[in-house]
Amino acid sequence: MDILHIFQLDIWVRALFLIIIGISVSILSEQISKKEISLKESERRLKNFNIELEQKVAERTKELKKSEKKYREAYNRANFYKDLFTHDMNNILQNVQLSIEFLSQKELKEIENLDELIGIFEKQVKRGARLILNVRKLSEIEESQFSVKLIEVYDVLEKAIEYINKSFQDRQIYAKIESSSKEYYVKANELLTVIFENILINAVKHNENPSVEILIKISEYQKNGINYLKLEFIDNGRGINDEVKEKIFVTSYIKDRRSTGMGLGLSLVKKIIEKYNGHIWVQDKVQGDYKKGSNFVILIPLA
Repeated sequence: MDILHIFQLDIWVRALFLIIIGISVSILSEQISKKEISLKESERRLKNFNIELEQKVAERTKELKKSEKKYREAYNRANFYKDLFTHDMNNILQNVQLSIEFLSQKELKEIENLDELIGIFEKQVKRGARLILNVRKLSEIEESQFSVKLIEVYDVLEKAIEYINKSFQDRQIYAKIESSSKEYYVKANELLTVIFENILINAVKHNENPSVEILIKISEYQKNGINYLKLEFIDNGRGINDEVKEKIFVTSYIKDRRSTGMGLGLSLVKKIIEKYNGHIWVQDKVQGDYKKGSNFVILIPLA
C-alpha cells in the first residue's frame, strides 16, 4: 500500500471518527435536553406540589383556628350561662326562702298578707321559667339554622301586650299602639313574639311610677336603600344612662343584674333582630334627659 492510499485511509478514518463523535454528541445533547425538560417538569411539579401543600396547610390552619374559635365561644357561652344561672337562680331561691322563713315564724291565722306571699312565689316561679326559656332560645339561635317568613306585626304586638297585662296584674299598664295601618308584614318568624314581650317586660319592670305608660309607634323607614318597619317602644320608666345603653345588649354584660335585670332578655332580642337583618338601639324619650324614660327603636325589613 503506497503512501497515497495510506493518507486517504487516514482521512476516511478521521472523517468516520468525526461522524461518530458528532452522532454521539447529538445523541448526548438530545439526552441532556430531555433530562433538562424532565428536570424542569419535576421542578414544576414540585413547585405545584409545594403550592398545593401550602394551600392545604393554610386551609387546615384556618379550619383549626375556626374550630378553636368555635369551641372557645361555646366554652365562654357555657360559662356565661353558668354565671347567669348561679346569680339569678340564687336570687330567686333566696326570695322564696325568705318567704318560707316568714311563714314558718307565724301561725297561719296571724298572716295578714298571705295572698302577697303567694304572689311572691308565683312571680319567682315565672321568673325562673322565663330565665330557662330565654337561655334555651338563645342557645338555639346561636347553634342552629335560622329561617324567616312573612309575619304580620300588628297581631303579634297586640298579643304581646295582652300577655304583659296578664303577667303584671298588680300594675297599672297603659300600652297604646300608634300606627297608620293595622297590617304590616315583615321578614321574621315566631320569635318576633319573644322580641316584643322582652321589650315590654323591661318597660314594666324598670318603672317605679304608679302607672306604666308605653307608646308603641309603628312607621315605615328606609335606610341604605332597604325598606324597614320601624317600631318605637317609648316608656315613662327610669331610663338608661348613656354609659349603659350599648352594654345592655351584650350577653357578657352582667353588672348588677339585681338592679338592671336586662342582660339576657335584651341580648336575646338583639340576636334575633340581627338574624332578621334588622337593627335595634335605645335612646332617650326626651333627648338629653334619660331619667324621663327610654325609647327602644327596632328596624325589621319589610316583606
